[in-house]
Amino acid sequence: MDVSSEPTAEKAITLFQELERKFPTKTLGEDRWYLIAVSALTGGGQPEFAGNLYTYLTQKPQYSTSESRKGLVRRLREALVKCVSIMGICKPQGAIFSISALEREEDKDYSCSREHWQSGPENTARGAAWLDTIYKHNRTNTMKPMESHKDFAWITRNITYGLYLSDHSILDGVDTELVVLSGIMIQNLRHETAWHLRGLRRVGVSSEDVELVQQCIEMVAEFCEVKLNKVSRVKDIEHEV
Repeated sequence: MDVSSEPTAEKAITLFQELERKFPTKTLGEDRWYLIAVSALTGGGQPEFAGNLYTYLTQKPQYSTSESRKGLVRRLREALVKCVSIMGICKPQGAIFSISALEREEDKDYSCSREHWQSGPENTARGAAWLDTIYKHNRTNTMKPMESHKDFAWITRNITYGLYLSDHSILDGVDTELVVLSGIMIQNLRHETAWHLRGLRRVGVSSEDVELVQQCIEMVAEFCEVKLNKVSRVKDIEHEV
């Protein structure tokens, strides 16, 4: 590998600046672009740059107080918690370690979002409701291959969606789909990327804005030196929305 092409802290700062400029803040707000950054960096095999992202963000005026930095960490942490469901524990854990190493003691947030979580009918129903929101009439076809692999169907309903993705106490539905699409697309997954391009449209994000989100993920992929040669564009799934 050409050493000069490897990701560096300086290149990360440039990436963050470019993501801020590209992301559709007028319609989606200024506090969401970094969800793409942390999710895609982590899934793209560069979780240590989550720390650089945290430092970059905390230098902004809106994070000048300890309480505002705690709120930021809760959002970054929740994005990484959700990433566990689509990429496993190790990469998100590495990202949270890189953030933790840079936090001041007075900024550390000791809350646990799922401290009182319980498996059961209520959890299953919440997961099913979010599955219906994202997949709608496509849900049957998506779940059908798991009929003879019931462990995966159970995990999808109760864990992936019940425990992780349908919990909107910190990140709302749009936030969640930004995290999921970024974490999946950066892995160059054909079918799952298409499903969540469609899902982001179904939670109310315009086709034009989803295209810009895709371009943001592609920018992170270039930084991570990850190929995205299998994924659809939003225009390819628009007829399914």
